[in-house]
Amino acid sequence: MIIIPAIDLKKSKVVRLHKGKFEHTTSYGIEPEDIVKDFVFKGARRIHIVSLLGAKSGKILEEDTHTIEKMVRIRDIAAFGKCEIQLGGGLRRIQEITKFFNMGIDYLIMGTAIILPQLLELNFSLSDIARAYNLADIRFDADKEIPEPDIMDRMTPEMKKKIIISIDVSRSSVALSGWLVTIPLEPSYVIKKLVEKGFSKFMITDTTRDGTLNGINIETFSHLINKSMELAGENIEFIIGGGVGSQQDIETIVESKIPVFGVVIGKALYEQKVQLHTLIKKFQKP
Repeated sequence: MIIIPAIDLKKSKVVRLHKGKFEHTTSYGIEPEDIVKDFVFKGARRIHIVSLLGAKSGKILEEDTHTIEKMVRIRDIAAFGKCEIQLGGGLRRIQEITKFFNMGIDYLIMGTAIILPQLLELNFSLSDIARAYNLADIRFDADKEIPEPDIMDRMTPEMKKKIIISIDVSRSSVALSGWLVTIPLEPSYVIKKLVEKGFSKFMITDTTRDGTLNGINIETFSHLINKSMELAGENIEFIIGGGVGSQQDIETIVESKIPVFGVVIGKALYEQKVQLHTLIKKFQKP
């Protein structure tokens, strides 16, 4: 298991949200490039970066794109190739995927743009999806949320190996569009269908715990991962996150013996509830 520190960007500022809610934002006043350098020096083998406004609007802002580019350059200088970056938030188009891979991003995290076309294949109609958005007081804009419905077909097998599918879970439903909308669909079934499409890497986030420091709900992860492996086979890589508030949470994951490749930690680091170097030294495999 690897420890993956998180950096959430909002207009080039480092922030954290409480349960993904923009009205509950904490800003830390730290330069993103400085945090990347600090994480690298403390031994991080991968860093998790999210454009929050990208996740909400469906497109990463130019301002955040420039900041991400600076973060990649700092990583390249400081890490000597020993630290990867995974990036998510509003990735909807093949052109964007290509741009960020060419920039030096190692893995891209995608959710809404992959899952919504999958729903259409599962006989959900655009009207069904629009009703789910309306329940969240959001107008569904298909051109924004799924501008390229055939995006999975346009991906090469090499691309799919570097795509991490974001499965954001809210009480056994799938959350989309910056966690603002929930779709009543069993997450493990979504994973099964996407494994059939050629994807093998998934990031599961418990949206009810993310940013709360209330501790992880190990039962949520254990049930979903075990069910997914039962349905889709064992050759799947899982990253989990949401709610880590202490070292005990990491110990709980290890003791559970669920096959987790990595755990994402954000607010607990910034609030100094855990120390990155300590976690890496104790739990990260060489």
